[in-house]
Amino acid sequence: MNIQFSLVCPSIRPQFWNETCSSLLDNKLNWEILFIGPLPPTEPLNLNARWINATCKPAQCTHIGFQEAKGEYVSITADDAVYFTPNHKGALDNMYDFIKKFPKAEIHQPSGNPFYNKDKMAYGFRMFEDQFCAETSHTHFLTNDGVSPQLFPFFVIANGVYQELGGYDNRFITGQAENDLLFRIWKAYGSTKNSLCPTAMIWALHDKHGNAGSFRKYHSQDFGLLKKLWIANGSSENLFSQERNDKNIESYINNDAIYTKSQGEVGEWQ
Repeated sequence: MNIQFSLVCPSIRPQFWNETCSSLLDNKLNWEILFIGPLPPTEPLNLNARWINATCKPAQCTHIGFQEAKGEYVSITADDAVYFTPNHKGALDNMYDFIKKFPKAEIHQPSGNPFYNKDKMAYGFRMFEDQFCAETSHTHFLTNDGVSPQLFPFFVIANGVYQELGGYDNRFITGQAENDLLFRIWKAYGSTKNSLCPTAMIWALHDKHGNAGSFRKYHSQDFGLLKKLWIANGSSENLFSQERNDKNIESYINNDAIYTKSQGEVGEWQ
């Protein structure tokens, strides 16, 4: 069976997994969702869902998800996310149509390269976090100079782009590795603020469900690393000048211990 969409996330709140799966049942395309981590499901899972037992840090769990994903497109999600649309269609169906119909670039940089590569750039769901609309309540930009690209909370990329760019940097412990990857996608393949799909939406009730304890504990450290890698003097100068690419990424080594031993910065995980 050809799978169009793979969703991947660390296992943090298994009691909500089937609610997430239920919100995806309206989709006509084929999809899978991978929950990766030490916490097992609390009840039988939907046939499209799979739990992968891994005792490593959360960022590495997401890396495993990218490695295991079989879909044409791969998206990060949260294990308490609910997908919905304004037109009674499946959110993944709408996103898939949006990507396939997205126009090819007509604007060119002085170098002659296309401003974006629609087949390898990142696309985003509209994200509602608790009572807020994420793209307006959060800046989702590292700087306020209007230069850096928008950081989609749950981005979508073609399967294979992750590996092409060296995957996650193993210095991140729980979060922000996805934003580092988004900036590298932007540098390699271009970006456009119009790639946020208006009819594919996600609602995550993190306040109600809890902010996952240890996952949030390392937010400041991970965000500090993100800024160190990309931001110079409070501006986005490094987005253009710094050679942040697959040559200076501390990538994961996919050995037999990838599921059981954390690599790079490990935090409180083994």
